[in-house]
Amino acid sequence: MSMVHHYTTERHHLPLILESGELRPSNAGAEHEPPLLWFSKAQRWEATATKMIQGESGLRLLTFAEQLAEFGCVRFSLPDDDSRLMNWADACKYAGITSTARRKLEAVGRKRGGSPINWFAIAGAAPLADMRLQRFDGAVWADLVNAGGPRHE
Repeated sequence: MSMVHHYTTERHHLPLILESGELRPSNAGAEHEPPLLWFSKAQRWEATATKMIQGESGLRLLTFAEQLAEFGCVRFSLPDDDSRLMNWADACKYAGITSTARRKLEAVGRKRGGSPINWFAIAGAAPLADMRLQRFDGAVWADLVNAGGPRHE
């Protein structure tokens, strides 16, 4: 079964997510847009989920290794045939993102190593009970919450 993933930080966002019991959508500063909950088909990491930090010469994108070391990497996964998922184009239409803004977002995403073909969204919160939770241990994605012990993919 093919999966889509919501990638986030283990040491910053995960405790708040677990406390809430759900993933909540965000409009990431675009106040005029309805909030969406983003997922990716990227199987190792969604490049656009990597954080930026203030470096000596301005903002810079962390490498995946730096992101892992600094924040930890976790993902929440759903089957890619979940009926709540909208593809990138449909999510942009739903959110009222103009074609110009969409092209700009796609260009920035590609520059960071992402691909719009991998991007999906849900309009609303998603209960954690619907998802698989994994953390990257430096080599593989391993289940964080699994009574039968960790599985690897």
